[in-house]
Amino acid sequence: MKLPCYLVRDLLPLYKDEACEPETAADVREHLEGCHDCRTLWETLQTAAPLEEAVNQAKAQQQAAALRRVKHTQQKKRVQTILVTLLVVILLGGGGLGLYFHAVETYLEYPQESILGVEEEPISEQWRIRGKGIVLKLDSTVQTSIQWSQVLNTPKGDVMVFTLGRSQWDVWTRAQWSDDSYEILLYTEAMDGMEAMERLKAVYYLPYSEFESWIDSESRLVPEDAVLLWQRDGR
Repeated sequence: MKLPCYLVRDLLPLYKDEACEPETAADVREHLEGCHDCRTLWETLQTAAPLEEAVNQAKAQQQAAALRRVKHTQQKKRVQTILVTLLVVILLGGGGLGLYFHAVETYLEYPQESILGVEEEPISEQWRIRGKGIVLKLDSTVQTSIQWSQVLNTPKGDVMVFTLGRSQWDVWTRAQWSDDSYEILLYTEAMDGMEAMERLKAVYYLPYSEFESWIDSESRLVPEDAVLLWQRDGR
């Protein structure tokens, strides 16, 4: 049976997969022998198959690599959890309770180079608060938290002074593997309103080593050792 070109072109995918009836396959072969255009299309279809297979293989390799990275990260976290658990068991079970309390109560200086900056910006959705805020950006490889903060009313306007604290225990148990920064909200308009937010003129960081002596002095002035991290433009 002599097949028309349009029908042969529709049958080529089935012919390639050997899904045609024997009689139909024979008719397609006969047509390809005598039709240059359809034969060219058939040759193109045959060469495209290895390329498609290579693309699918590359995608599979990428997916496998991504899965290995996820498993590696999960494994590292599991190892950290196991090590921390073992450390607690050793401390508590081996008479090291005093060492534990010493580590918890011993605060270390936060490296100033790990403070990436302070910005006034719209608050990201992760905080579930609308409006602007004063955001502290830190290196996530050095875990810490706000130990103390206070807004001082000075002749030049309201300024915030804060210090960061991390205990020896934090250093032992809070290792990070992310290369990204993480953020801490220092102040938001949701706290005291937009006017109070606009009155805030500057943000200072006070190293922990200077914190206790300054707070004991009950001074209402910005500490001499405080580091200016942010200042409102034009003020």
